[in-house]
Amino acid sequence: MSWKIITAGLMALPLIQCSPKPAETPPPVAAKPAGFAYDIALHIKPEAAAKAKTLTVSARYYGLPRPETASQATAAGVIEFSTDTVDVRAADQTIHMTGEGMPKDRVKDITGGAPLVQITVKDKAGLIGCSVFQDYVKTAQTKPVDIWCGLKA
Repeated sequence: MSWKIITAGLMALPLIQCSPKPAETPPPVAAKPAGFAYDIALHIKPEAAAKAKTLTVSARYYGLPRPETASQATAAGVIEFSTDTVDVRAADQTIHMTGEGMPKDRVKDITGGAPLVQITVKDKAGLIGCSVFQDYVKTAQTKPVDIWCGLKA
């Protein structure tokens, strides 16, 4: 009886060698950098809107350097990127910012791949004062960023 088992095992051996290999686990897909778009809720007091026709919204992008990119940092200790600038009428409105000033291929240069943004709003005559937003872009993406403007004292 053991002879029959050994023979059956030897006959099956060539079949095992021809069996297809188990499927390999595909390599992990690299995460695509998230977009950096967000909205700004601009609130203008009526007396301020009467003094200025247009306002300039500026979004300056920067990030904290990683140890290997510290040489790219400014004297302030950050890596600066571009600034998105949009001219808008002086009225309550929601402004969509595309975040194009933050180059997606540069997120690897900053800590955690998390860029920061500083949003300022100004008028040409310097009569209007507005609040400033300075935080991570991901914070700006959670809800529209409130910017409040009024006449300077």
